[in-house]
Amino acid sequence: GLTPLQKLDAIYATMDPVAFQPAADRWQHLPKTIARLANGPDLTIVMLGDSIVNDTAHSQYQHLLMRRYPECEVKIVRSVRGSTGCWWYKDENRVQPYVLDHKPQLLMIGGISQHNDIDSIRETIRQVRAADPKIEVMLMTGCVGYGNPRTDPGWTYDVPKEGASYRTRLRRLAQEEKCEFLDMTGPWGKYIREA
Repeated sequence: GLTPLQKLDAIYATMDPVAFQPAADRWQHLPKTIARLANGPDLTIVMLGDSIVNDTAHSQYQHLLMRRYPECEVKIVRSVRGSTGCWWYKDENRVQPYVLDHKPQLLMIGGISQHNDIDSIRETIRQVRAADPKIEVMLMTGCVGYGNPRTDPGWTYDVPKEGASYRTRLRRLAQEEKCEFLDMTGPWGKYIREA
């Protein structure tokens, strides 16, 4: 008998909150998305990736967005395949059925199945933008993975500024391609370490 938003509030009331400090320069590459959220009438988000992206979409966060931005109806499209990343989506014009056919204003690319293949993510972004340059893009690191943040000596909360880690290279790609960047690995790992 609860609304989706009431269900979310009830679930989150039982959990310790995630301590997350967003980057001060966030939203710089999402001006159209922010304007649609603020003014409506609607926003379609395609979430592209693997089962982790599917799980992220199933968090029902669009209801929290709509509470914060009541002028906008937010629709989430889960465009996912298990264990699949842009290394697969970029081939055989798959961006058409997996992204473009849904007519998104925002494309969110993420998951843990990208095979560290930054070039394939770049190619997917470029194919999408070539077909519809109005689509804005957000790149997300994985919120779970194969390493244990409690025992992995290389785990860090902050994305390393230099080096060849996937998070570092994904943030660099976001800067080069003018995409929004969201690090989910740091907050997730911190939450697990403090649990």
